Amino acid sequence: MAKKAQMPKGGVRRKVQPAAKRASDTRWVLWAVIGAVVLVMVGVILLQSQTLRKPVETTNRTGEGTSWGPAGAKVKIIEYSDFGCTYCRQFALNQGKQLRADYEAGGRVRFEFKSLIVEGPITAGAANAAECAADQGRFWDYHDLLFNQQGVGAVASVFSKASLKQYGGQLGLATDQFNRCVDSDQHLDKVYRDASDGKGQGVQATPTFFINGQKIEGAAAYAEFKAKIEAALATGS
Repeated sequence: MAKKAQMPKGGVRRKVQPAAKRASDTRWVLWAVIGAVVLVMVGVILLQSQTLRKPVETTNRTGEGTSWGPAGAKVKIIEYSDFGCTYCRQFALNQGKQLRADYEAGGRVRFEFKSLIVEGPITAGAANAAECAADQGRFWDYHDLLFNQQGVGAVASVFSKASLKQYGGQLGLATDQFNRCVDSDQHLDKVYRDASDGKGQGVQATPTFFINGQKIEGAAAYAEFKAKIEAALATGS
């Protein structure tokens, strides 16, 4: 006698879908995934576009050229940086701001920014524009703006001369003076001199720092910078 087909658990016999139906379902899932990816990409592009158009937040922080703190300070920090460097951006917008907040007012620390170009002529142009902003006492605002723009779009677009001049206008710099400085690469020789000086001291990557001559490579944790500064303040070396 033939055995009766057994019912699956739950008392419901599951119907096996035809191969064509399964293939159709798979295609729908695939298209759904592709659609979700496209939506995410469009959202990222729109967000980047909005960031590019976002009004610049200025602090009116002035300084002596590309430095802050008195020339005769007990501790001297030199940073070698590139505006296209991701780790330089991390330091500038985090540890760098905290250092200034903690040490500028006391007058015992001087911080000097120098360019070491590792990303090529495009970021060299950005460094020149920052020097042009320094001519009008606005280096640090322009410095922050450039690092904030990093990653908003392609480097060639974000740091094009047209964009660099636009940023100067957003900061309220004297337009004619600033634009001439950018167009003529007025400070490019200084940018490359700084880079040459850094390489002469063995700098091979950005960011690199010297605290009273003691070398630190990379965007180290703030606690490490603070410990070294406090030690230098205590010993004078």
